[in-house]
Amino acid sequence: MTTIELESLIKRWGQPGYRARQIIDWRNKGVSDPDAMRNIPADLKHRLKTDLVCQPLNLVRRQASSDGTRKYVFALKRHRFAGKMVEAVFIPEEKRGTVCISSQVGCVLDCPFCHTGTQAFEANLSGSEMIAQILAIKADLRADPMADELHNQVTHVVYMGMGEPLANEEGLHESLAALMSEDGLHLSRRRITVSSSGLVPQIKRLGEAYPVNLAISLHTASDALRDVLVPINRKYPLSQLRRCLNAYSLGSQRHITLEYVLLHGVNDREEDMRELVRFVNAERERVNLIQFNPYPESPYTGSSKEHMSIFAQGLISKGVRATVRRSRGQDIMAACGQLKAEAQQAG
Repeated sequence: MTTIELESLIKRWGQPGYRARQIIDWRNKGVSDPDAMRNIPADLKHRLKTDLVCQPLNLVRRQASSDGTRKYVFALKRHRFAGKMVEAVFIPEEKRGTVCISSQVGCVLDCPFCHTGTQAFEANLSGSEMIAQILAIKADLRADPMADELHNQVTHVVYMGMGEPLANEEGLHESLAALMSEDGLHLSRRRITVSSSGLVPQIKRLGEAYPVNLAISLHTASDALRDVLVPINRKYPLSQLRRCLNAYSLGSQRHITLEYVLLHGVNDREEDMRELVRFVNAERERVNLIQFNPYPESPYTGSSKEHMSIFAQGLISKGVRATVRRSRGQDIMAACGQLKAEAQQAG
C-alpha cells in the first residue's frame, strides 16, 4: 500500500494519519510483524495483524555459503500455486549487499547450460511476490546478531534469479514501481539491474518506462550458436537485439552489461572472441565473463580460469571493456545459473 492509501485506512480506524509513515518505514526495513513495530500502539498493532498484514511467501529453507552468500527457498502461498517454490540469493560485499530475486517459477526459455532452464515453467510471480523476497531477506538479516553491519544492508537488487523477468512483464513493472517509489523501498534505478536473454519488444518498453540497468544474457555473438544456447534468438536474432541495445536509454556513466558464460570448446575459441568484438558497442557496453557453474547431468564444462583470463585480456586488447565475475555461493548451488527449486514444498 502507498502512504496515502494506508493513511486513509488508518484514519478510518480512528488513528492519526502519521502512523502510516511509521508503519511503512518498518515494512521497508523488513519488519512485517506488527508486534516488532516499537512505536506503534497496541490497539493498532492488533488491527494490523487481524485486518492487513499479508505474507505472500513462506520461508522453507536458508543455506549459508562459506563465502557469506545466503540462499533462500520460498514457497508460494497463492492458492493455485501453493507450495511451488522459488529461490533468492543475498550476496554480501564490503560496501554493498545485493539481493538476487526470481521472477518466475521455473523458466520459459530452456537455455541448455542453465540449471533453471531444466525446470519446466510453472508460474509468473506477482510484483508483490518479487518484493516479498527482498523484504524477507531484509528481515532475516535484521534478526541475525552475527550479521556484520556492513553486510546487514540491502543496497542493490538484481533480477537474475529463476525465470526470464521480461517474460513476466506485468509482474516486473509492478515490482519496479514499488522498488523505486518513495512509498516503497525508494531504491535508485542505478542500483537495480534487470537481466534478459533478449526479448526485444519488452527491452524497448522497459527502457521507456523504467530505464534501470540492463544486463543481456548474450553468451555468443553467432546467430547459429545462439539459436542453441539461447533459443529466444530464433525469434529475436542478434541484428534485432543490436538495434534495440543501441536505442536503450542509459544514464550518465552507465553501461549495458553483456553476460557471457564461457563453455569449454563451445564459445571460448578465437573465432568466438572475434565475433564478440564485432558485436559489442564498446562505448555503451561491457562484457562480464562468467564461470560456468556445473549442475548434475550438465552436458557442458566450463573454461579454465586461466583461459577465462586470456579471453578477457584478448577482449581488452581489442578495446572492449571486460571483467571476470567472481563466482559466489557455488557450494550451496546459489551461483549464476544454478538456481532450481523443487516444484512442491518439502515436508
